[in-house]
Amino acid sequence: MKQFLFTIAGVFVGLLLFFVILPFIFIASAGSSKPTTPSHSVLVVDLRNEIHDLAPNSPFASLSPNISVVDIVRKLEAAEKDSHIKGVLVRAPEMGMAPAHAEEIRQALLDFKTSGKFVVAHAQGFEFPTLSNYVAVSAADDIWLQNGTDFSATGIMSETTFLGGLFARFGITAQFEQFYEFKNAANIYTQKDYTAEHREATTSLLTGVYNSFLAEIALDRKIAVEPLKAVLDNAPLSAQQALTSKLVDHLGMPEEASDVALEKAGGQNRAELVDLAAYTPNYSTSGPTIAIVGGEGGIVTGPNNVSPFSDESVMNSDNIAAAIREATDDDDVKAIVFRVSSPGGSAIASEQIWAAIERAKAESKPVVISMGAYAASGGYYVAAPANKIVAMPSTITGSIGVLGGKLAVNDALNRYTGANISSIEVGGPFVSAMSGAKPMSNSQREAFHTAMARIYTDFTGKVAAGRHLPIARVQEIAKGRVWTGSQAKNLGLVDAIGGLRTAIEQAKTLAGIEAKKSVQIKMYPEMDDPFKALSAMFGASAQTARAAAVFGMLLGDERLSAALRDIRAANQNGVQAQENMRIR
Repeated sequence: MKQFLFTIAGVFVGLLLFFVILPFIFIASAGSSKPTTPSHSVLVVDLRNEIHDLAPNSPFASLSPNISVVDIVRKLEAAEKDSHIKGVLVRAPEMGMAPAHAEEIRQALLDFKTSGKFVVAHAQGFEFPTLSNYVAVSAADDIWLQNGTDFSATGIMSETTFLGGLFARFGITAQFEQFYEFKNAANIYTQKDYTAEHREATTSLLTGVYNSFLAEIALDRKIAVEPLKAVLDNAPLSAQQALTSKLVDHLGMPEEASDVALEKAGGQNRAELVDLAAYTPNYSTSGPTIAIVGGEGGIVTGPNNVSPFSDESVMNSDNIAAAIREATDDDDVKAIVFRVSSPGGSAIASEQIWAAIERAKAESKPVVISMGAYAASGGYYVAAPANKIVAMPSTITGSIGVLGGKLAVNDALNRYTGANISSIEVGGPFVSAMSGAKPMSNSQREAFHTAMARIYTDFTGKVAAGRHLPIARVQEIAKGRVWTGSQAKNLGLVDAIGGLRTAIEQAKTLAGIEAKKSVQIKMYPEMDDPFKALSAMFGASAQTARAAAVFGMLLGDERLSAALRDIRAANQNGVQAQENMRIR
């Protein structure tokens, strides 16, 4: 009977796949088929949507309007040699973006221009005061600004909400161990304002990013740094003031900028606009293979439960380690570029990825890290063993340190609601240390401190070994402090300044591949099969889902959708019941 019910459920899943979800798969597949690029094309790069570092590793990623920095870099590189692509039209972001992302997009546009092709950018307003949105397009040949808008880009700011005073008022006890004084992420729970160390590190970081931005804008716009700074300090500027100050070249509507780009490409009767997402370049399929392993988001352990329809990105240690091992074991792969864009996460998850990189090196596969927006804390942990590390000037990296702790809330609950958390403990004295009910005892706090100290010692030791630095030097520059990519290079934590293309060149050199020789790029982790992803959501095997989809073609009945919802709900309730039975 049980097997019969599973079979029926599988058929219902198949019907849903066939009548509801398969059309989306076919649409996505049709969108990913290789259309012919018109002979006079202008590639449109729209930066107004959310920018990810990497495209989501999902079979339905093509349904998302968002684009990734890696896609922009790779497609613009391919477009340099594509005779059908005559130039690029960039729709500038109105809000800000990660500083390193802005810099890498800027560099991609500069590289594209070396092919002799044009870049036109249009902004409907630089309305957020950050400079990152302007830096992303400052390298364009012509920058258009809409007539009735403002130019507000002026600097860079970090804002922190401190909850220490709030917690103290409500009787919530925050207990954290931080190694060391610059490891300040927990300060939002324990402090009322910046500590001296927190303020020093943040000011240094922002100053480094700001100075990089000024130098890049000055170079692009052919304005000396000091006069440029004086102009920016007067923001917000009117559109006419921005034009007079040479921050932009033309005032006009988006359609006017598009018309100019089309005219440059051969005339409006011949040229066409092609969206970056729809552009499918002819990537090289000859030459040695370089693997790119993508890792974005918080570093976590456990099963990968991210929905295949979600844009959410996490660095699941099982998935990333498996991808690195797969690339290592592929005889065609000559080197690995590991793209890291992560603010950190689990120490044990980071160690699993670190071990996979060590294995790759032991198998004579060079590993180069390409740092994205962030590669801090656990993001630097996984980078430390690589043969070479490449970062953008404004990449946020370092944060070599450890923190951990908890919030004890029982006093607050009891005082304001009358609720009370009580426990019965069996085992050693540390068993209740991480309970959210009451603060740690002195002995528990001491034991927790010792455990965190072990992680810090291990972390700094791995950095010292990976970077070939004395442990005393690592401990001196660590202490949880964050650095820009440029600062990290001066400290020996980074080898070269650049983006993904620089990292690939470094990988070619380490693999003994001639600089001018073309290479194939193979992306890891490989994209999931759509049927597998969907069947995982409904608890059916991929084979069952495929078979049920075939049955669905024969059994189409609109009433089945209601039955499917009932079965799905029953399945969820059963899982929840099992979960509730577990001892916590």
